[in-house]
Amino acid sequence: MSHSPTLPYATGSAASRTGPRHAENEDQYRILDANHLAVAAIRKGALFVVADGVSTSRRGRYAAELMCSRVDTFFDRFAAPRVESLTQLVSEVDWELRGLGHGQAACTVSLLWLAYGMATVVHVGDSQLYRIRHGDCRRLTQNHRGGRSLGAYVGMGPQIADVMQVWQEPLFVGDLFLIVSDGVTEVIQPDELLDAWWNEAGNTQRAATSIIAEVNRRGGQDDATALVVDVLAVEADPSEETTFSGRTVFVGRR
Repeated sequence: MSHSPTLPYATGSAASRTGPRHAENEDQYRILDANHLAVAAIRKGALFVVADGVSTSRRGRYAAELMCSRVDTFFDRFAAPRVESLTQLVSEVDWELRGLGHGQAACTVSLLWLAYGMATVVHVGDSQLYRIRHGDCRRLTQNHRGGRSLGAYVGMGPQIADVMQVWQEPLFVGDLFLIVSDGVTEVIQPDELLDAWWNEAGNTQRAATSIIAEVNRRGGQDDATALVVDVLAVEADPSEETTFSGRTVFVGRR
């Protein structure tokens, strides 16, 4: 059976703040869900993105803004989007940032696409994406950081194909996803992210705002962003069709 990607009924909310060490917030995010009328009309899924400009690069904020602006074109650009469409988009942004000069503009990205009854993640860097299911909080993304060194970022060059992480698994009603920049994970533990959700009575905006308020209370020094996604209904049967043939988890494209 073949059909177009369906749109799960999922709502997302975000909160963000500028760290005291920065003149401007280098974190950027996008929410393209059912509340976005154009996204709902074309029925190609919902996208949620956090991009964190690398502060050691001169144009980190620009890099994060560029990533989000390219995400804005995803549904219009790809008539029948697939996992490969997302990895192509990230690779193209990497190429464009490299054109500005080595190390001049770089960002990390954690991207969540909900369509076909599947959750798909594309990830580079040290922002993290968690899935909460039946009260269990599981980190889906790798941490491309060793100590103070960032081992993977958009703008690093052709080797990004070897470190880009892609993850995919069936989506279920009640799934909760949290995408947070490293300014959050530096001071808040995963189980505390889950606590914020329960404490705010399952409200995505209040949960995101609560997480950032806690970062402030603990004196977090970096920019911090929290994006919370609640899956309320899933329209497609994931056994009918998926957007990726083969492995459900893989790292790189070798």
